[in-house]
Amino acid sequence: MKKDEPPLDFPDTLEGFEYAFNEKGQLRHIKTGEPFVFNYQEDLHRWNQKRYEALGEIITKYVYELLEKDCNLKKISIPVDATESEPKSFIFMSEDALTNPQKLMVLIHGSGVVRAGQWARRLIINEDLDSGTQIPFIKRAMDARKCV
Repeated sequence: MKKDEPPLDFPDTLEGFEYAFNEKGQLRHIKTGEPFVFNYQEDLHRWNQKRYEALGEIITKYVYELLEKDCNLKKISIPVDATESEPKSFIFMSEDALTNPQKLMVLIHGSGVVRAGQWARRLIINEDLDSGTQIPFIKRAMDARKCV
């Protein structure tokens, strides 16, 4: 940490950052309605980057909630019988994923910070949820599955 750099202690909610997604799925400041500002602290690139990363983690959790709530997917730990000492991860699946022989869609994490259900955090933060997440495509796939 630089001598004049604020502590790297960031909120753990969107509200704590004073941001929310509006009705168009755009991330906006709660009080001003302005888009996200990366350079919140002038001349403190490392601090601004850490702030951005902290916000990105919150957005990932938010997208996971949308996958469960809006797309009706279930978050399932894998392997299902893993012990505490074994490595594990998770997947999202539909209610009928194990019984629908017609169609299967798999969402996997990308490398780096890209997670299941996202195209790019940058797009979520700077554009909107429809641009930065796979949710519109997942919903379309779920609707097409019903037509079989």
